[in-house]
Amino acid sequence: MKSLCRLYLLFFFSSFCYAADSNLVGVSGAALKFSSWDQDAAVWKHATFSKNDQGFSLYEEEPSSSVGLGINSDSLAPSKEYALIQRTVFGELNNKQQVEATEKSYCDMVSMDTGCVLLSRPAEACSGSWKGENWKTDEGEIINPKLETISPKELVKSVATIADISSKAFAIRGQLFMGAESYMSCYPAAKNVQALNDLGFYLAQAGDDSFALRIYRGIEVVGNRTVLMLNIADSLWNLKKTSEAIEYYNKYSDSMTAEGKAAKVPVRVVERVK
Repeated sequence: MKSLCRLYLLFFFSSFCYAADSNLVGVSGAALKFSSWDQDAAVWKHATFSKNDQGFSLYEEEPSSSVGLGINSDSLAPSKEYALIQRTVFGELNNKQQVEATEKSYCDMVSMDTGCVLLSRPAEACSGSWKGENWKTDEGEIINPKLETISPKELVKSVATIADISSKAFAIRGQLFMGAESYMSCYPAAKNVQALNDLGFYLAQAGDDSFALRIYRGIEVVGNRTVLMLNIADSLWNLKKTSEAIEYYNKYSDSMTAEGKAAKVPVRVVERVK
C-alpha cells in the first residue's frame, strides 16, 4: 500500500512520494536503493549505491543521531548522472533539564556514476527543478553539479590546530557525513593515501575505530604501507577482532624488521602477538 511522505521544512516534494518508489537508476547501470522505511517519520533509513555488482552505504549513522532520507520523481537529473536527496538528521539535545528531539534537513547532490556526495545545501535548496544538468532552486540559485566536498588534504589542514582529540574527531565527522566509501569515491585512495590515513588515525584516536577501519581498508587496496598495517591492527584490536589484529601486527613487525627498524616496533605490538 502506498504511503504518502510527510513534508519536512521546505522539502521539495510538491508531488507525492511513496515508500514503494525506493530506487533511482542512473547511468551505466548504477543505482541508489533506499530501504528500511520508517512509517512514523516517513523516511527511508538507509541508502545503498551500487554499480558493477559492487556497493556501499551512502551515509553513516552517528552514535547519537540517525539519518532519514527522501526522494521523489524529480530527484534524478534528465541525464540520470546526478540525483538530489533530502537528508534529515535526527538527534537529541540535552539541556540539563530535559532531552529534546531535534532534526535538521539538508539537500545533497550525488553523482550517479560514482556514488560521491558532491555537495550539500540547506534543505530549502531542494525546492526547484532541473534545468538541463543544473538544478535551479525556487529562489533562483543555479547549482552546478561539481565537487564541493572538502578534500582529505584540506580537511587534515583545517583540523591541524585542534589539540583535543575528541574535538578534532568531531570536526572531521562533521564533514564526513557521508560514508567512508562514498567519500573515497570523491577522493580516491590512490591519490590521497597520506591524508586519508591521517584522517583515519585521528578518528581512531578518538575511539571511532569502525569508521577509521573503513578508511584504512580503502587505502589498503592500493598498497600495504608499513604504518597502515599498524593502524589497521590497532583498530582491529580495539574492535575485539583479536585474531585478525594479530595477523596485521605480525605483518607490521615483519615489515619493520625487513627495513632494519625492528627496535622501533612499539612494545604493545610485541605484547599483543605473544
